[in-house]
Amino acid sequence: MKFGLSIPTLTGFPRSSEPAGGWKVRWERTYELAEMAEAFGFDFGTVGHHRFTPERVDSPQPMVALAAIAARTSTLRLCTNICILPLHDPLDIAEQVAMVDEISDGRIILGAAIGYRPYEFDQIGLDYKKRVSRFEEAIEIVRRAWSDEPVDFKGAHFRVNGANVTPKPVQKPSPPIWIGAQVDPAISRAARLGDGWLTDNIESAASLAPKIERFRAESRAHGRAGTVALNRKIGIGPTRHQVEEQWLPPILDVYRDYVRLGVPFDQPFVDKLSSGQTLTLADLPPDQIIGGTPEDCIAALKSCVEATGCDYLIVDFGRGAHGEQYEQLRAQIELFGREVMPAFR
Repeated sequence: MKFGLSIPTLTGFPRSSEPAGGWKVRWERTYELAEMAEAFGFDFGTVGHHRFTPERVDSPQPMVALAAIAARTSTLRLCTNICILPLHDPLDIAEQVAMVDEISDGRIILGAAIGYRPYEFDQIGLDYKKRVSRFEEAIEIVRRAWSDEPVDFKGAHFRVNGANVTPKPVQKPSPPIWIGAQVDPAISRAARLGDGWLTDNIESAASLAPKIERFRAESRAHGRAGTVALNRKIGIGPTRHQVEEQWLPPILDVYRDYVRLGVPFDQPFVDKLSSGQTLTLADLPPDQIIGGTPEDCIAALKSCVEATGCDYLIVDFGRGAHGEQYEQLRAQIELFGREVMPAFR
């Protein structure tokens, strides 16, 4: 089993909670986390992508972040999780990915999806309702741009007249494209257009299992690799009590934000989030929100792997890296790398 680490220093936290030292400290921590991930044997690190979020700091240009991380690492692969592809010109993305692939000597993975926040599209004059067709055209243009042939394309959203994009990626025939998807039509689109599927981090492994089976069958039918990267939020500590006290409350607040922004959840889970009750790990599906001691995490993750047959596990410890919880986050990464990951080698 290979692991990815979500690097949470750059996106999704309140502007008012910048660390002392501001942006400089935030980037120093980003590099430190990437170096920790490499040292503990994570296969790749991921950076998120959002734009124009009120009152929050976003990662609006993830390729810039990945280029900086690439220059400070040597073996860690680099992945956008995810890049909202319809918000950008596909030739720009093709060039950026190829340049990061050069800087990293062939270590980038393009994780892409259509997006789910209308305001991101409104701010740059794009029609949110057309993001699917815009995404599909963009994927085709990116793949053509990485080939050795000039790109000629005429679609509903983009026109390219013989552009010869350089540089070309180091990886041949191209860097992998993993597509984020949650609902059935999006999963089928990922199987048809992508080399892999970045699952959501909100659905239980048991619920994802039949979808993954179908995704892989459809991928084979389209001659695609059918790679599955399972996203999971994980809290780890010496005791379950510590995890429930320190890690779980802010993670549940993140899920409440997702609900507010329109991300689809199972209704029973939404009801729990909005009940006003203090929730413990026992109240939550153990293969959906994973938390507890190293032994608890090993058992839950083995259950996830057995249920889904996933190729990668992407570990998200939360968004505490920007503020006072940074040392807690580092401790989680160290404990996970030292005591959990060896159980999967």
